[in-house]
Amino acid sequence: MSSQRLVDFLSVNRRYARSINLERDFDAPEAVEGYILTDRAVDALRRILASMFGRKRTTAWTLTGVYGTGKSAFAHFLTSLFGPVESPARQLALDIARNSLQLDSPEYEALQKKFPKQGLFRAVATAQREPLRHTLVRALYKAADDFWAKRRVPEVVRQLNEWEGELAFGKTSFSDRDILNVIKQLAEVVDTDIILVIDELGKSLEHATQNQGTADLYLLQQLAELSRKKGTRLYIFGLLHQSFADYGQRLAAVEKNEWAKIQGRFEDIPFTESSQQMLRLMGQAINRSQAETLTFPVRQLTKDWCAVLSEKANLTELSPKLLEATYPLHPLAAMVLPELCIRYAQNDRSLFTFLTSAEPHAFQSFLEAAEIEEIPIPNVDGPGVRALPTLKLHHLYDYFVESLGAGMGSRPGLQRWLEIQTLVSDAQHRGADTVALLKTIGLLNLVTSTGLFRATRPLVKLALVDQPDPAALEHWEEQINVVTHQQGIVTYRRAVDELRLWEGSDFDVEGAIAQYIAKDTLPLADLLTETYPLKPMVAQRHSYRTGTLRYFERHYLATSGALETLVCTQATCDGAVVYWLSEMAPSSPLPAQTVDGKPLVVIAAANLPLLAIRAQEYRALCQIYS
Repeated sequence: MSSQRLVDFLSVNRRYARSINLERDFDAPEAVEGYILTDRAVDALRRILASMFGRKRTTAWTLTGVYGTGKSAFAHFLTSLFGPVESPARQLALDIARNSLQLDSPEYEALQKKFPKQGLFRAVATAQREPLRHTLVRALYKAADDFWAKRRVPEVVRQLNEWEGELAFGKTSFSDRDILNVIKQLAEVVDTDIILVIDELGKSLEHATQNQGTADLYLLQQLAELSRKKGTRLYIFGLLHQSFADYGQRLAAVEKNEWAKIQGRFEDIPFTESSQQMLRLMGQAINRSQAETLTFPVRQLTKDWCAVLSEKANLTELSPKLLEATYPLHPLAAMVLPELCIRYAQNDRSLFTFLTSAEPHAFQSFLEAAEIEEIPIPNVDGPGVRALPTLKLHHLYDYFVESLGAGMGSRPGLQRWLEIQTLVSDAQHRGADTVALLKTIGLLNLVTSTGLFRATRPLVKLALVDQPDPAALEHWEEQINVVTHQQGIVTYRRAVDELRLWEGSDFDVEGAIAQYIAKDTLPLADLLTETYPLKPMVAQRHSYRTGTLRYFERHYLATSGALETLVCTQATCDGAVVYWLSEMAPSSPLPAQTVDGKPLVVIAAANLPLLAIRAQEYRALCQIYS
């Protein structure tokens, strides 16, 4: 029996091993070469070109999708397409567009006939956790340097040079208004359209969240409004991993609504590919130029898998060609991996990070470790049958747990991960088969509990074998019986036909909070009195200086009538402090004393909408957990 490693046959295409950086790869033809417009990208291109050269007037877009879905690659393709006519990168991008757009389509004709020879003024930058105006200065400075490289530089560029120098020394004097004025001046002198592309725009939003500031958001709003003004000829593209509101998860509902309103100024283009498209992208990433001898056995294996998965797991729409292209991924691993990345991977731990990185348990590590064995055929001379290894679901589990680790802390579903990880860790002494089985069930539990990929017995067994061999499937049937009946580690949910490794609750806390808040009709003053009653306040400095203890009652009030009739509840107190919880000021004149003649201090509370939301959420949580 002889063997060879998978790495001798398969590798990852170099293009996918190096992610696109918009600033570094600006106008680089090698970064455009080999780019493939997916169905989603073609649709986005048509929408953008229709707005730029057609009647539709959309000038600000956000490209939203998880890491690895091709936002940066598409943005790089777009900026290359809008470059000077003689640019090699532009010629490559135009060839790619020609293959995807019909030659007689209005979009392609516009690229050919209406496009200026000098190209567009292309301002590109990757955002950092810094004020947005700093990012814009870097983008405009580099764009001006490229656009006027061989021409006389206008006065406005000198201003950008000064600001770039200020950024280098960490002392800036320019404001958001200055940035807007410079963009207006550029629009007057460039004699072409301006496109502004901000990659990783989410970092600017994170900066705004951390600093509790609204200036950056307001600047985004002003840019979007400026682009709509007739004659400005400005187009804006912001690349995001999630929506505006999702970057402000820690904000109150009122603030989230404001963020959502600002995103409403942008037309969102979701970069979330279908499972079929993601399978195609994975297939394109795997280089098979040295795997000719594997073509027939892999093709036969995938045909067998399609037949079995259709019969046993009701997966009837599988494409043998797509599954063949994704080998050595197990068919179920290939189909689950994109969903797993979307739900649980951080932005820098995506599908293509898994395929291209050298981290433990990643795709490259599997290629180096996995061996293809030739099993001799009895009484037959010549080469034997190739036993093809596959990268299975439990391998994916190892990668995600090892690579994501503490990075899961801010992701939804963390509790499920931790519970499954604990159960798997506690079962290490039970043997490799049991651990692989638990990892497989746990991963399927994390992906879905109701769809086609729920952890049914047939699906779990199929996920654990390299090929659908009856003897191997029977072995895993026995293992499932052991962990369910004898060891009790796995629960079988008969109602939904699912093996379950965790018994966590599916209770929707956020939904329950929203329901309680919708029913809550208490005024804010009464709400705070119930949820956070105030204790008396001691006049500490007075007590320290005079040796006499004096204390004041504290009350929440929101009506002038209640203020005018306030009586201290404790006869021994020395006065009252009132927190005024109304947007309207109390009626004049403001009483200086309570009805029983004690000093009265009135303090107007700030941020009342935020305070109301927080109080309602707290009261709802108390009711939920009571």
